[in-house]
Amino acid sequence: MNGNDEFIFAASRYSNSAPLVDKLTAVDSRVRVINDFPANIIRDLKSGRAHVGLIPVAHFFQHPDLEMIEGLGVAADGEVRSVLLKCNKRMGQIKTVLRDPASGTSNALAALLMKRYFKQQVEFLDVSRFEEADAAVVIGDRALCAEPAPEGDIDLAAAWKKWTGLPFVFAVWAMPRNYPRNKEVTGIAHRAYEAGFMAVESIAERYANELGGSQIFWSDYLDSCIHYRLDEEDLEGMERFRQYLLKP
Repeated sequence: MNGNDEFIFAASRYSNSAPLVDKLTAVDSRVRVINDFPANIIRDLKSGRAHVGLIPVAHFFQHPDLEMIEGLGVAADGEVRSVLLKCNKRMGQIKTVLRDPASGTSNALAALLMKRYFKQQVEFLDVSRFEEADAAVVIGDRALCAEPAPEGDIDLAAAWKKWTGLPFVFAVWAMPRNYPRNKEVTGIAHRAYEAGFMAVESIAERYANELGGSQIFWSDYLDSCIHYRLDEEDLEGMERFRQYLLKP
């Protein structure tokens, strides 16, 4: 680590986490933020490269030596628009699904839904076999900004809601259980979200300028499709997902 007074947070650059991440350095000058793909952040955390990481919940379940910052995460209660199964064939004809290499949780969610909700037996492929895929898991801003697939897109959070009636939590802030400055980073994370929530309009304007679309489009996504304060129902959805992963 780079000094006792530095707090290193790891998170992705995706817009869905911007209200949690954007104001970290503004609320505390000791914070440094490193960016990585969601699937890689657990490595940053476990290696000691970061003190706190916004990690996929599927990774959080696999590491009981980590604890989450209570009350914060990236979640959706229905349609999320940025976690999709993009279909080149119709459901019932899909035999192969391409994983998103940036994802931890979304690939696991897609596999679970295909088996348990859609009742389909499919093979999941890595990126080296992309030409064989009948459908593909696509996440983040790439999903949000892409044209629909030939046979349409399935919103995975919406499918989860229809199946379970519960919200879906994609990611949580996590840190080692023995991290001695737990209370400090917890306070920083909550203050950063409060500041980020107040800045959603300016965040939306930035993404409109960088990626296209209108400020209204991005504001609606950040305000209506994603929520960041986790309540009991969110935690119930998170636990349901954990149980399903144990017995898929």
